[in-house]
Amino acid sequence: MLTLLALLAQPALAEPTLYAPSPSQGAPGTLITLRGTGLVEGAQVRVCDAPAQDVRVLSAESLSFTLPAHPPGICSLQLTLPDGSGTTLAAALRYVDAPAPAAPKGEDTQAYRGEDQVVTGTRIARRVTDAPVMTEVINAASIEAKGAVCLLDALTYEPGVKVDNMCAICNTTGVKLSGMPHQYTSLLIDGVPIYSSLGQTYGWMMLSAADVDRIEIVKGANSILYGSDAIGGVVNVITAAPGDEATARLTLEGGTQGYHYLTGSAGSRKGPLSVNLVATHAASDDFDRDGDEVSELTGYERANMAGTARYTTDKVEVLSRASATQENRQGGGMGSIIEVLSDERRGFSETILSTRLDGSTSVTLHVNPDLDWESTVAVNQHLQDSDYEGEVYVAKQRMIFAQTSALASLSDRYSLVSGLSYRGENLDENLALSEYNYNYTGVFAQGDWMPSRKVEVLHGLRYDYHNVFGSVVTPRLSLRLRPWHALTLRATAGTGFRAPTTFYEYSHGVRPEGYQLVMHADKPETSRNVNLSAQLDKGRGFRATVETGWNQVNDPISVQTNAEGMIEVYNVDDALDILSAEVQVQTSPVEGLNLTAGYGHYHYRDPGGSLVSAPPTDTVDVSADYTASFGFSASASASVFAPMDLIGVYGLGYNGQPDMNLTGWLDTANADLSSPKLTRSPWFATVDARVEQEVAEGISLYAGGKNLTDYHQSDVESPLYYPDDNGVAGPADVVYIWGPLRPRFLYAGIKVAI
Repeated sequence: MLTLLALLAQPALAEPTLYAPSPSQGAPGTLITLRGTGLVEGAQVRVCDAPAQDVRVLSAESLSFTLPAHPPGICSLQLTLPDGSGTTLAAALRYVDAPAPAAPKGEDTQAYRGEDQVVTGTRIARRVTDAPVMTEVINAASIEAKGAVCLLDALTYEPGVKVDNMCAICNTTGVKLSGMPHQYTSLLIDGVPIYSSLGQTYGWMMLSAADVDRIEIVKGANSILYGSDAIGGVVNVITAAPGDEATARLTLEGGTQGYHYLTGSAGSRKGPLSVNLVATHAASDDFDRDGDEVSELTGYERANMAGTARYTTDKVEVLSRASATQENRQGGGMGSIIEVLSDERRGFSETILSTRLDGSTSVTLHVNPDLDWESTVAVNQHLQDSDYEGEVYVAKQRMIFAQTSALASLSDRYSLVSGLSYRGENLDENLALSEYNYNYTGVFAQGDWMPSRKVEVLHGLRYDYHNVFGSVVTPRLSLRLRPWHALTLRATAGTGFRAPTTFYEYSHGVRPEGYQLVMHADKPETSRNVNLSAQLDKGRGFRATVETGWNQVNDPISVQTNAEGMIEVYNVDDALDILSAEVQVQTSPVEGLNLTAGYGHYHYRDPGGSLVSAPPTDTVDVSADYTASFGFSASASASVFAPMDLIGVYGLGYNGQPDMNLTGWLDTANADLSSPKLTRSPWFATVDARVEQEVAEGISLYAGGKNLTDYHQSDVESPLYYPDDNGVAGPADVVYIWGPLRPRFLYAGIKVAI
């Protein structure tokens, strides 16, 4: 009687609503997320009249559950609140396989440091452990533990991922995956390839880490889904979305080398609509370690703003994003931009002013439980006004990307992704002697066949027609085997392509005669790739991955100075071959503690000399992060680099005379022919660490350091050198880089969240 009276006294709950589940199909054991309104603790979910497992109400607008055992077929979802009210989503979810075996008693099946769903390898939301293509995830917690300010920071200390610095006076950077040169990595934002040659050269530092929810990495050729540039792999940045409650966050950070960082973000969700805004300002001084009046650490000032809007119902999903970035970068001769441009320091300096605007919209229509239709349009404009060692370089890059595709479940064991895409690029340069006005249309189809729960076959083909290079065909085949619930074996074979660009940052050397570029590359770079991996996944307790790969790039592109003194872009006759072997172990032995260790070995065959920066043959990466219940967290990461073959990449070169200044480097007569550059680099290591403490609700203080060992290449030899030209020293260059160019860096900050 008392219980009845208590129930009658409770206020009536609002009638709930539900939107389409994510994902919309899965096998028993798949984690499903439901969004809606009026969700309360104690809500129950039934799938085809069977009670769902592990129902968790995350907020008034979100809950999750695990699919119970059920034969293949289409199911309705029923939601019931404690007061008896509820709602039904008819034919909302499809079972695609037989029941999964239960995990052994006591085993934690939660994925380690990863999101439950990944989309990059197949364009269909899949659990990390179920994805047929090996996918690595860097989540928001890991990004924050590193003290990441930009996308480049977020990618450091990840096994198999190496940040590549290719210029001592402009710090242009790229990202290598499994040893592949940086130019073969494609950068995506929410699955959209809107960064090309000019934009990606400096763009890795332009994207604020505050705008990143997670990063998905797929190694190997991925041209079948993403077209040009995805020869070595894909880095897909999934932007941040607001939670179910309105939030705002402010971070203020300062450090050594004149560094400061300010970022603010705000997000809100109202029913099916959510909006997230991020604004960032960061700056740092240039730094000269060895006192030769030439900086190794480039100074910069960068401002970034981005806004993302999402609209999600059971019928349609819309994602729109716009961003604007302004960056001023100054390196080389020490001093202000005005001072450097007015005297002899200009001949050994680079001033790079960039403005970037981009926007994209993706619309997904849930036509029925078996068919989704997705359309995307993206545009960007990248402006660069630069002074390269006295040569003025002005460029405007415009790019448009459009794609429409269908994701269809043709049966309970076979799904198909097919579509049509267009990519147009135009790059106007004042110094290039060749036109760059590329556009190509692609048609692709990728099927996913699951004959049983233990076997999955991914197969597809892409055809592109390029307005300059004609037809390009790129197939891919992937196989996933699961002999038992904790072991996954994967094999992928595919091809990729990359259309030649005209902007090659590493060709901007110190050339008193000026810089002009002529395009003689008449073939696209094409690749063949095979990846094999084995993954033992025991949940948060232990995960181990062994991965090996072979990549071959045919007709690789390089640059040289021709007889007329111009920079010539050409196809190298010999193929570039790279073999990689990587091992990664992750574990969480106690609550709150995550440990990661990785080892990579890489073998290069480059008879044509297409490599432009020295790659490490062996690397070791380790990291640890700990979070305590009382608001304390700590993290540390370290990388160890084995010797690199320097003479094989940079050729023979010479140091300058001892204690030389900037003016001395400009005169080739100061080359010390008795002091050749190192042929192999030494072993070295870098270490980063960070601690944070919540001092009040929503307020945290933190401090950290990067390169705590203070290892700097200039302590061994300068990144500047005189290339050998048949026994005669040529004009000095700035690219003899193998070690860190940033000294020990300390920082501290405060975070306020409401």
